[in-house]
Amino acid sequence: MDRIILIAQQLIKEGKTPTTSLIKARLPKNPPLPAIIQGLKMWQDNPNKIIEAPTEPALTSSASQSVSGSIDEQIDSRIAQAIAPLKEEINTLKMQVKTLQTKIAAAQSQED
Repeated sequence: MDRIILIAQQLIKEGKTPTTSLIKARLPKNPPLPAIIQGLKMWQDNPNKIIEAPTEPALTSSASQSVSGSIDEQIDSRIAQAIAPLKEEINTLKMQVKTLQTKIAAAQSQED
Protein backbone atom coordinates (compact mmCIF):
# COMPACT_ATOMS: atom_id res chain seq x y z
CA MET A 1 0.00 0.00 0.00
CA ASP A 2 2.88 2.36 0.72
CA ARG A 3 3.97 2.06 -2.90
CA ILE A 4 0.55 3.11 -4.13
CA ILE A 5 0.44 6.06 -1.71
CA LEU A 6 3.92 7.16 -2.82
CA ILE A 7 2.88 7.03 -6.46
CA ALA A 8 -0.27 9.04 -5.71
CA GLN A 9 1.83 11.66 -3.90
CA GLN A 10 4.27 11.76 -6.79
CA LEU A 11 1.44 12.26 -9.29
CA ILE A 12 0.11 15.19 -7.24
CA LYS A 13 3.60 16.76 -7.24
CA GLU A 14 3.57 16.43 -11.04
CA GLY A 15 0.22 18.22 -11.17
CA LYS A 16 -1.75 15.11 -12.12
CA THR A 17 -4.81 13.67 -10.41
CA PRO A 18 -4.06 10.15 -9.16
CA THR A 19 -6.23 7.56 -10.88
CA THR A 20 -6.15 3.79 -10.83
CA SER A 21 -4.83 3.69 -14.39
CA LEU A 22 -2.00 6.18 -13.73
CA ILE A 23 -1.01 4.33 -10.58
CA LYS A 24 -1.16 0.93 -12.29
CA ALA A 25 1.04 2.23 -15.11
CA ARG A 26 3.77 3.21 -12.64
CA LEU A 27 3.76 0.06 -10.58
CA PRO A 28 6.56 -2.38 -11.43
CA LYS A 29 4.28 -5.38 -11.06
CA ASN A 30 0.65 -5.88 -12.02
CA PRO A 31 -1.26 -5.85 -8.71
CA PRO A 32 -4.98 -6.59 -8.58
CA LEU A 33 -7.26 -3.61 -9.15
CA PRO A 34 -8.91 -3.87 -5.70
CA ALA A 35 -5.47 -3.39 -4.09
CA ILE A 36 -4.88 -0.24 -6.16
CA ILE A 37 -8.32 1.09 -5.26
CA GLN A 38 -7.70 0.39 -1.57
CA GLY A 39 -4.33 2.17 -1.69
CA LEU A 40 -5.89 5.11 -3.51
CA LYS A 41 -8.62 5.35 -0.85
CA MET A 42 -5.97 5.25 1.88
CA TRP A 43 -4.16 8.10 0.15
CA GLN A 44 -7.41 10.10 -0.16
CA ASP A 45 -8.01 9.67 3.59
CA ASN A 46 -4.52 10.97 4.39
CA PRO A 47 -2.87 12.57 1.33
CA ASN A 48 0.04 13.95 3.37
CA LYS A 49 1.00 10.65 4.97
CA ILE A 50 4.74 10.49 5.40
CA ILE A 51 6.30 7.24 4.30
CA GLU A 52 9.83 6.75 5.59
CA ALA A 53 11.43 5.10 2.57
CA PRO A 54 10.08 4.14 -0.83
CA THR A 55 9.74 0.42 -1.29
CA GLU A 56 10.91 0.66 -4.91
CA PRO A 57 13.81 2.88 -5.98
CA ALA A 58 12.00 3.71 -9.22
CA LEU A 59 9.34 5.57 -7.22
CA THR A 60 11.64 8.43 -6.31
CA SER A 61 11.60 11.27 -8.78
CA SER A 62 15.40 11.59 -8.80
CA ALA A 63 15.77 7.93 -9.73
CA SER A 64 13.28 8.23 -12.56
CA GLN A 65 14.97 11.40 -13.81
CA SER A 66 18.41 9.79 -13.78
CA VAL A 67 17.04 6.76 -15.60
CA SER A 68 15.40 8.92 -18.24
CA GLY A 69 18.58 11.02 -18.45
CA SER A 70 20.74 7.97 -19.01
CA ILE A 71 18.27 6.65 -21.59
CA ASP A 72 18.43 9.97 -23.43
CA GLU A 73 22.22 9.84 -23.33
CA GLN A 74 22.22 6.30 -24.71
CA ILE A 75 19.84 7.29 -27.50
CA ASP A 76 21.97 10.32 -28.39
CA SER A 77 25.12 8.19 -28.40
CA ARG A 78 23.60 5.54 -30.64
CA ILE A 79 22.24 8.15 -33.04
CA ALA A 80 25.69 9.75 -33.22
CA GLN A 81 27.28 6.35 -33.90
CA ALA A 82 24.76 5.63 -36.65
CA ILE A 83 25.19 9.05 -38.27
CA ALA A 84 29.02 9.17 -38.21
CA PRO A 85 29.59 6.79 -41.17
CA LEU A 86 26.88 8.58 -43.14
CA LYS A 87 28.61 11.93 -42.61
CA GLU A 88 31.89 10.43 -43.80
CA GLU A 89 30.19 9.02 -46.89
CA ILE A 90 28.58 12.39 -47.66
CA ASN A 91 31.96 14.14 -47.40
CA THR A 92 33.54 11.54 -49.70
CA LEU A 93 30.73 11.96 -52.23
CA LYS A 94 31.08 15.75 -52.12
CA MET A 95 34.79 15.44 -52.87
CA GLN A 96 34.06 13.08 -55.77
CA VAL A 97 31.47 15.51 -57.17
CA LYS A 98 33.99 18.37 -57.00
CA THR A 99 36.61 16.22 -58.73
CA LEU A 100 34.16 15.30 -61.48
CA GLN A 101 33.09 18.94 -61.90
CA THR A 102 36.74 19.93 -62.28
CA LYS A 103 37.33 17.20 -64.88
CA ILE A 104 34.19 18.19 -66.80
CA ALA A 105 35.21 21.84 -66.79
CA ALA A 106 38.70 20.91 -68.00
CA ALA A 107 37.29 18.70 -70.77
CA GLN A 108 34.89 21.43 -71.91
CA SER A 109 37.66 24.02 -72.03
CA GLN A 110 39.79 21.71 -74.20
CA GLU A 111 36.93 21.26 -76.67
CA ASP A 112 36.61 25.00 -77.15
